Amino acid sequence: MVDGRVVDQWLAQFVGRLRNIFGDRLVFVGHSGSWARGEGEPTSDIDLVVVLDRIDSKDLTEYRHIIAGMPDAKRLASGRLVSISEIRTLPPFELMEFFYGCKGLHGTLKGIVEKPTSIDLLEHVRIQGSQNLFDARHYLVYPHDLSKVVHRLYHNFKSCFYILQSWILLHDGRFLARKDELLGVLSDTDDQEVIQVGRDWRHLEQDREKRPLHYIELLERWSRKMLSRVQIYQSHGIHTRGDLE
Repeated sequence: MVDGRVVDQWLAQFVGRLRNIFGDRLVFVGHSGSWARGEGEPTSDIDLVVVLDRIDSKDLTEYRHIIAGMPDAKRLASGRLVSISEIRTLPPFELMEFFYGCKGLHGTLKGIVEKPTSIDLLEHVRIQGSQNLFDARHYLVYPHDLSKVVHRLYHNFKSCFYILQSWILLHDGRFLARKDELLGVLSDTDDQEVIQVGRDWRHLEQDREKRPLHYIELLERWSRKMLSRVQIYQSHGIHTRGDLE
């Protein structure tokens, strides 16, 4: 059974193997995701953030061998492997997990990853909200077996948590790492429900099959609402701010 102690042991072993193979080329190793937030369950994977000075095909092979040698790697190992140059070309909103909610296990990203600005956060909400809207609306307006396609929306509902994290950070300057913290400040019922659906996804499987339209309409309605919030925010000219207050 996977618990916090097992995860810590797994991570220690993983970092040790990375150091042995990559040495000084290993810039940073971080732990993010549900276990890092203290919300992990026995079925949760372990989210990794690994930064190398550079990455070529040989490095990918070495990394793949390290992962393959880790206990229960197929189920547990997840996350990102990236080089410094790649980080510097990524859209800033893609680096949210590097700056917020990531526990450093080796090295530092100081001088490599900057604090996201208000523009970065707004871009995150806009782009991911648009994706969720179009995915949900596609299922609503074109012929589909909704009881089957509703199960494809897990990552969409999961992303609602991160979108609302950015939205609260944008407005209040507070990063709320955990879902229960976020639920504690949300007053809108759709905001609350999309977080709960993402959190309780496994336990809601039968209900999704009984009421697929409810879940798809919820995601479409909520995503539409988020884009409307972005439009209102932009109409007040707040989007011109470069940094969080």
